[in-house]
Amino acid sequence: MPAVSVARQPSEEIGSEAGSTAGSPEILGRYTHLTRPGSVLVTGWSRVGEDSLTLGVHWPPAAGERPYDPRVLTQTIRQSGLVVAHAEYGVPLDHQTVLSFLDFTLSDRLPPSGGKEAARLDVDVRVSPSGTAGRARRSLRMRFRLRHEGVTFARAESEFGWIPPRVYRRLRGDRMPAVWGGWELPEPVDPARVGRTCAGDVLLSPTGEPHRWRLRNDVTNTTLFDHPVDHVPGLALVEAADQAAHAVLGARALRADDIATRYLRYVDFDRPCLLRARALPAEPGRFALAVDGTQDAELAFSAVLRGPAD
Repeated sequence: MPAVSVARQPSEEIGSEAGSTAGSPEILGRYTHLTRPGSVLVTGWSRVGEDSLTLGVHWPPAAGERPYDPRVLTQTIRQSGLVVAHAEYGVPLDHQTVLSFLDFTLSDRLPPSGGKEAARLDVDVRVSPSGTAGRARRSLRMRFRLRHEGVTFARAESEFGWIPPRVYRRLRGDRMPAVWGGWELPEPVDPARVGRTCAGDVLLSPTGEPHRWRLRNDVTNTTLFDHPVDHVPGLALVEAADQAAHAVLGARALRADDIATRYLRYVDFDRPCLLRARALPAEPGRFALAVDGTQDAELAFSAVLRGPAD
């Protein structure tokens, strides 16, 4: 990947509190690459030290009996990282973002679910520029700490990389679907089996084999598919792994407190992507489950979920 300079930029901050930086919904939408204002979780940001920032975030109430919505958690990490990269490190908006991994751990101090009010959070980010090429940087490793009312309830780590448009076109070619959502959409598994309430939210289709599914990409789910892209978004793959864990473990999957995801190649819409779940050795009193996704017989992504067994 050619080097992309991501040197730290002067901050636009207007105060010292999270959310103090001026950021209109339009600007935040551009930074997060989202077209629907209601999908933007970040409310503002401020620099608090060298390569350290704090962002203000709001979480909508969790649906059903879930202690949190994993889609909202992963979106929080994605959006926070993108805002930091574009606003503070000068990453061009037209560059394609690449995630190599996404790891997070959860405590039992999650924000209260239910109710009608959004939870207001602070996200502390520590940035470590990496991937040097000459005097330029081409990726940013970030560590995140999520706090609610001053109490840390989650930590995450990821590495964001970027590809210039010309290089991305050479790498991917013309992979944009001619008709957005025009690919085959296989039947979903029972939504209740994967902890969802409607078929449009289900990313798994049965294969007739135990613990194996085909990925289904329903673009009516605008939480995961905000706008047309040429590959399955990485956060959709995290959600698919979460649903696979729920299909195998039932309610125990809700207690996963350590999730590690690795991305190895792009997943295209026009060919089947198969998921397999398998148990891993675990510490006493805990479970460990691996979910692998393959396309064209090559491993595309993997996730390992761990948590209390009881």
